[in-house]
Amino acid sequence: MMPGSARSPPARTALITPLGCAALAATAPEGRLGQTTGAAEVGRELGDAGGPLLVGVDAAATLTGGLAALAALLALGAAITAGARRDSLKSPSVP
Repeated sequence: MMPGSARSPPARTALITPLGCAALAATAPEGRLGQTTGAAEVGRELGDAGGPLLVGVDAAATLTGGLAALAALLALGAAITAGARRDSLKSPSVP
């Protein structure tokens, strides 16, 4: 594998982060770009900090348990985010 090729992990990470941020910015509601990107960064930082700890503790018992716990937390986070977004779209905006 050549350094910097599209198949190397650093190259994939270097592509995913700016593309993800651009997609987020393109789909953010008008006037809420700061709130949207702020919430995304908080989620990313929580995942960076808590993910290895959670999976490490559960993986001490079994790898399957650790991955199942991670999947459950990701699903819970997605459900909470979808519910909050649905609620914010229903409420009238205040000028």
